[in-house]
Amino acid sequence: MVLTLFAYACSGSDSENAERAANVEDSASEGPAPGASLPPSIPASPSADPSASAEPSASPSGDADKDGESGGGAGAKDDSKDEGDEKSEAKNGGGSSGGDAGPKRAEDPCRVEDVVVTLSTDKTDYGSGVKPRFRLTAVNTGDQTCTVDVGDKAMQLRVTSGEDRIFSTADCVEGTAATDKQQLRRGIPHISDVNWDRKRSWTDCRGSDVDARPGTYVVTLDSDYDAGAEAQVFRLN
Repeated sequence: MVLTLFAYACSGSDSENAERAANVEDSASEGPAPGASLPPSIPASPSADPSASAEPSASPSGDADKDGESGGGAGAKDDSKDEGDEKSEAKNGGGSSGGDAGPKRAEDPCRVEDVVVTLSTDKTDYGSGVKPRFRLTAVNTGDQTCTVDVGDKAMQLRVTSGEDRIFSTADCVEGTAATDKQQLRRGIPHISDVNWDRKRSWTDCRGSDVDARPGTYVVTLDSDYDAGAEAQVFRLN
């Protein structure tokens, strides 16, 4: 009797376990398959309007156009700058090519810009009867030895008192004193002295002998090379 109850208890327990396991399997089989998604409880948002997507595409193309325009503008500026440089170079280069050619030989005349001439007096105040001495100094600054006429006509010294023309080395001058061509080497000065006897001179070579009166006088250089020669003031007593 005891054995029978024990066996029934064991068999009953096993059958209940089997039923529970079967129920678990059935509930699992009725549920959703693994990996399946649940249907959404909120309706999906409406799809975007196809016409709305056309507007954003205009912006990149517009930027590209702007970039293209700015790039073209920069290119135009660079071109104008190059043209300006070319004009400047043409101006600078063309001026030198169109000017006077420099001397090639010692016998060729010096260019005006290559010769510096200065004028000076030995005194600023001369006593009675003392003759003034005027000095011209010519220097060739060019590399090539060249020729300058330092004669009394080409390098005319003129003495004035106010508006009155008193004396000129070019008046009635003849012979070697009128023309004196000298070859000037670079940096070596050529000096010419003129002693004035304090007498007036005239272009018509009149024979009258008139002394200059006491007073203040100015001596100047009239020549192709007179750019650097400053006028000198002196007094006769």
